[in-house]
Amino acid sequence: MVLIGQSAKPDPRASPAGDALLCATGIKKVFGGAVALSHGNLSVRAGEIHALLGENGAGKSTLIKCLAGTPPPDAGEILIDGRALPLGHSARHAAEAGLAFIHQEAALIESLSVEENIALANGYQRRGGLIDWGEVRRFARAALDKMGVDLEPSRLVAELPPATRTVLAIAAALARSARILVLDEPTASLGASDVQALFRVLRRISEAGNAVVFVSHRLDEVYELCDRITVLRDGATVGTVMPDDITKDDLIALICGHRVVIDKKTETSATAEPALTAKNLRGSIVGPVSFTIQTGEIVGFTGLSDAGHYEVGEILFGLKRPRSGSLILFGRPFAPGSPAEAMRRGIGYVPPDRNLLGLARDMSLSENLFFNPLRGSPILSTLGTMSSIREHNSASTILRRFAVHPPIPTERVVSLSGGNAQKVLVARWLFDAAPVLIVNDVSVGVDVGSREEIYRAIRREAAAGAAVLVITSDFEEIEALCARAIVFARGVYKAELAGMEVNVPRIAACLVASTGSLRGGGR
Repeated sequence: MVLIGQSAKPDPRASPAGDALLCATGIKKVFGGAVALSHGNLSVRAGEIHALLGENGAGKSTLIKCLAGTPPPDAGEILIDGRALPLGHSARHAAEAGLAFIHQEAALIESLSVEENIALANGYQRRGGLIDWGEVRRFARAALDKMGVDLEPSRLVAELPPATRTVLAIAAALARSARILVLDEPTASLGASDVQALFRVLRRISEAGNAVVFVSHRLDEVYELCDRITVLRDGATVGTVMPDDITKDDLIALICGHRVVIDKKTETSATAEPALTAKNLRGSIVGPVSFTIQTGEIVGFTGLSDAGHYEVGEILFGLKRPRSGSLILFGRPFAPGSPAEAMRRGIGYVPPDRNLLGLARDMSLSENLFFNPLRGSPILSTLGTMSSIREHNSASTILRRFAVHPPIPTERVVSLSGGNAQKVLVARWLFDAAPVLIVNDVSVGVDVGSREEIYRAIRREAAAGAAVLVITSDFEEIEALCARAIVFARGVYKAELAGMEVNVPRIAACLVASTGSLRGGGR
């Protein structure tokens, strides 16, 4: 048996290596003197869907990187079907052993077709030295059929919704004989119907004898899909449990190390003063829609991922021009031609994609937090021209309040996990104290404890008089935050729910009544 560094004592709660397809024991990784993973254990059986849970910064991403060999661990051992990966193993060694990694943003080339992406992962079939396109297509079709997926091989990846892209990445991995699939937050940007379609594929894969490692912060999904759960906390494995043997509250306590108080939705603190009014607003997807949001109110816009509700936020923030209709902001006409103009008028905006619009990944956390001078941040206005010491101290306070790990103002965003990056983005806009705050998919990739802190911060903003618009296809988030919700379907305002009616079953029922099903495309 070849060891990677020094072996560590296995976690007694993990299954023994003898019945495991994947067995990682005592995995340790140190980056620049900081211990990212001190004792990571994970044992996954063939035919199993195994959840890997933990707070942002708990060591999940590091453990996955160590499995992939990017980079390899400093200590511990990794067995695949009883055989050890070599010392300092590489990504090639991991792939040859049957490991495949599917990330939230699938590594596909949008300008190429489905069959070409599968061929890139597995090699082009050739005849007489030339590419045999007929065989390339047959190979792709066979890979998709194996998963029960009806997808035209010649279709461009750029045309595919997010869920289908994830399925394509899985098909490509299985086609190259992968036996262990590690999916990192695959449902973070998916709507309810897309999640169920992906789950059907994952169940089919596991029933064929493959192992699936499922990384997620959505506990309801874990209980629905997974056979066992392993929890990491502070860089170490703290338990492996069966979903039937642990309540959700006890699982949250295992993840966080303490009991987390889940705030129940409170009554709205809305006043009679309208903050924002839209009349017959129409965009390229949505409309016409009319609505009013009052000061102190949290309103939800929801629907399937292609329903058009995200476009409303883009119009309000000046990212898109409306085709028709009018807006009134605090009693004055409002027609933002750019985000800068929207910010000057008092609009804050947490985008749905933190990478494209939200964060400067190569800049520090402090620089990202104080990135909105046009809004006149209360911190900046209080401190005047902020000195480097004051900026550092203020950033440290904000980062700790939102449990960003590590809470180091000089750290670059690119070094953070996805969930920690999301917390930085949300913290920037909440501390900016905009009178009207638009938040898109605000808790994507964020652990359960931090999600509750973000929700409490949003409620505080509303209680202080902000009008908050929550835009998401996550019906549970709408239920948790909003006193009123507008349901969109195919670009049109379909229903309005208020009070106790704002819940997942009622939202789903509205969509079924409007569209005949809960099936939708990608955003």
